Amino acid sequence: MSVFVSDLCKSFGKRKVLDHISFDIGKQDFTLLGPNGAGKTTLVNIICGLLKYDSGKIRVCGFDPGTQTQEVRKRIGLVTQDTAIYDYLTARENLEFHANFYGVPQNSVKHKVNEALELAQLESRANDLVGTFSGGMKRRLALVRAMLHDPEILILDEPTLGVDVQNRNEIWNKILEMKGKKTVFINTNYMDEADSLSDMCAVIDGGKVVAMDTPENLKTSYSDGVQLTAEIEAGPTEFIQLKTKLKNYSSDTVIVENRVENLYQISIPAKKKANILLTEVAEIFNETKGVTIKDLQIRVPTLDDVFIKLTGKKLRD
Repeated sequence: MSVFVSDLCKSFGKRKVLDHISFDIGKQDFTLLGPNGAGKTTLVNIICGLLKYDSGKIRVCGFDPGTQTQEVRKRIGLVTQDTAIYDYLTARENLEFHANFYGVPQNSVKHKVNEALELAQLESRANDLVGTFSGGMKRRLALVRAMLHDPEILILDEPTLGVDVQNRNEIWNKILEMKGKKTVFINTNYMDEADSLSDMCAVIDGGKVVAMDTPENLKTSYSDGVQLTAEIEAGPTEFIQLKTKLKNYSSDTVIVENRVENLYQISIPAKKKANILLTEVAEIFNETKGVTIKDLQIRVPTLDDVFIKLTGKKLRD
């Protein structure tokens, strides 16, 4: 058991920020999605023992962060939104300070720090003040710093916020390398990040978990599904045969005749995987003689679609 939350509530004055939140992420990589103000950072702060909760139950590696804070903090590595790297220390000094603070054995500190600098690709800047680093370099340093004391769980609050594409990809690679070795808990607003990095996603809105499943299942359940569109050319007889087959295949099939004679636009939505839909429809086209495919496209739903469907389009502050 890595992080177990049951019926968790937290209010600030009369405003309920977390409203009976429950989930159990076990050893899988987990991503928390939600609009601004949904309660994501509040939940992360409670998990880390930085904030007290009002009611419910929470266990991190079997410990209560509200009453066993030190035991919890030994087992987690945290990367916060604001990075929290000391600009007036060098990269090496930042890592050494963290290693000593978390009780890394003294005879292992030098090796672990060198290993972390190499992992972050900062060996050549090891003795430079962090204040001279770019945002991406600071994020990479913060990530390896959080891993120095070999925590069971890594909690990453917006891990790639404000970094360029190259640094973002490098951070993604580092996270993917930890799959199966550590539990990674990510709090993000980047849907592609959640899709690529997590085994399980929870969407939180208004302090409640409104959906939780694998990224693939969320896209299947909470979107309009896969959409196949095609332009075909066919004579009148062949078109009637094809139309009958497609309507039998899916009653939701939409066929529009183009202004150009014998050209038709076909649209088929389906709640199934893209490769299955493509294979099945292509087979119908191929078995109907006299039909020529001029264009074929397929749109796969994304977590952005899921997010908008569950939380709405209204801007949040």
